[in-house]
Amino acid sequence: MLIFELTAIGIAAFFGMEFLARFVHKYVMHGILWVIHEDHHRKEQREIEKNDAFGLIFAGISIYLIMNWLIYKDPFALAIALGMTAYGVAYFFVHDMIIHNRHLHLRSWGLKHRLFRELILVHEVHHEEGRGNWGFLLVIKGIDKIPNELK
Repeated sequence: MLIFELTAIGIAAFFGMEFLARFVHKYVMHGILWVIHEDHHRKEQREIEKNDAFGLIFAGISIYLIMNWLIYKDPFALAIALGMTAYGVAYFFVHDMIIHNRHLHLRSWGLKHRLFRELILVHEVHHEEGRGNWGFLLVIKGIDKIPNELK
């Protein structure tokens, strides 16, 4: 039964990260740490941005949790760390490479696929208006502003 619980915790950590990321994006990245996040809102995206520091912070938390598992044999810490790490990998591929066309430059490929196209267009609303649509990997109808071309 423990494997089922740990898997559920990992999955919950993955999806929970989207909501934590939305909160941090709205109140921290667009607040007190705007100086770090602002380069992410430039028209031209660079391969390395100050904004990447946020990913390093969350990676550090995951590493801490993995160390907790290694030292204290805490399987719950590992489950959370794996969920967070999976979210970070998904963020890197979807948000950076598909939505923002960084690194592997997959935006044109993403625009051909409905799910990714929706994410791209909803995220563009955030970059055009500078507010709203705080998420990274999920479009949540009723929370996110959906552009007219998707309605």
